[in-house]
Amino acid sequence: MKFRGKMIDPNCIKQFIGILGCMTKLGKSCILRITSTDLYFIVRESQTISASPLIWCTLDEGHFFSEFGMEGLSTVDNEIYLEFVAENVARTLSALKVSGTAKSVKIKLTKKLSSPCLTFEIDLPSGSNHSRLVVHDIPVNLVPRRLWNDYLEPEALDPDISVHMPQLRLMKSIVERMKNLANMATLHITSEGLLTLTVETEAVSVTSHFDNLHVEKQKEEEASVSIELKRLSNFLAHEQLNPQKVVCDVLQSKLMHLNFFSDSYSLQYFLPGINVE
Repeated sequence: MKFRGKMIDPNCIKQFIGILGCMTKLGKSCILRITSTDLYFIVRESQTISASPLIWCTLDEGHFFSEFGMEGLSTVDNEIYLEFVAENVARTLSALKVSGTAKSVKIKLTKKLSSPCLTFEIDLPSGSNHSRLVVHDIPVNLVPRRLWNDYLEPEALDPDISVHMPQLRLMKSIVERMKNLANMATLHITSEGLLTLTVETEAVSVTSHFDNLHVEKQKEEEASVSIELKRLSNFLAHEQLNPQKVVCDVLQSKLMHLNFFSDSYSLQYFLPGINVE
């Protein structure tokens, strides 16, 4: 199996850093699926076989990479599945974040010391007409073909109601404050485009209202779900991904599902509901 990609556009490099950072901070390990047209980052709820996905992100290779080549497992199964530990990416991300002036970033599947690695080669300018090459190796495990079905794309949801989310930065600020009051909150959406987020304790009850939101889809007049504020806060910390729009789906009492949409990537975040009975 072979994989090699090169990024030269500063905006693409910055966006890739943001997406990779989001993946690694929300899970202990991450799956990178490579096909001839797209890259996929997959983070699951846990490492058990039956675990549901927590994040599913699709990147258009044609947007991010000026050069791209891959050879999968076989002609029939022309894909590559790699698993890496999140904490091993921290050093590489630090190097990438200071590479705002990088001439290029190359990513390759390599073999170092009998272990496969994702090798990042960061070409940094250094003085006049000179450059400095920074190389980072991230150890990976090759996922065997028999386990590929464990990482299938989630089936399309049939939500009770869907709305366009308010400004993420504002939402993040509110969730941060609520997190200091309680561990969980109730998200409630109506068919009139009203979204409320409520925390209740023995001492206080606080509700934030967002109205006149665009309703994407409605099967019911309203729907609500109780969610863990810390997990939502951790995800909203990555609002700098700058999606063109974010759609929130709610399955009554079961799930909050956020969809980030962009020309170059799509990202789904699954936040299971908490049983409050």
